Amino acid sequence: MEAAASDARGGYEAARRILAGSNPPSGLFFCYNDRMAMGAYRAAAELGLSIPADLSVVGFDDQELIAAGLYPGLTTVALPHYGMGAWAAERLVGMVEGKLPADHKGPEPALLPCPAVIRESVAGPRD
Repeated sequence: MEAAASDARGGYEAARRILAGSNPPSGLFFCYNDRMAMGAYRAAAELGLSIPADLSVVGFDDQELIAAGLYPGLTTVALPHYGMGAWAAERLVGMVEGKLPADHKGPEPALLPCPAVIRESVAGPRD
């Protein structure tokens, strides 16, 4: 399957392909970002699916104007923008001040908390 653009139109097109298939899922976890989740909402509506009764949707980014503005509100994962910036600034200062180990070879992974923001787009357990 070819990759979709990471915007509302891409989310719509990808969700249409997935949801119109012969064995559609009961949830889209995790949409690449909240803009794509917004497109998935449109595809679900056009296919007569109700969120969250028929389809659960989870986004990524917690773009407040999108996630909180959708109906029902989009459950999403918040990126720690402040923490990401602080980590990057600390690494940059360390590089400038020569505080990195002599064998430092470049980028390194970092684990930062990304809290779930629970709204109404996910159904509870199904019997």
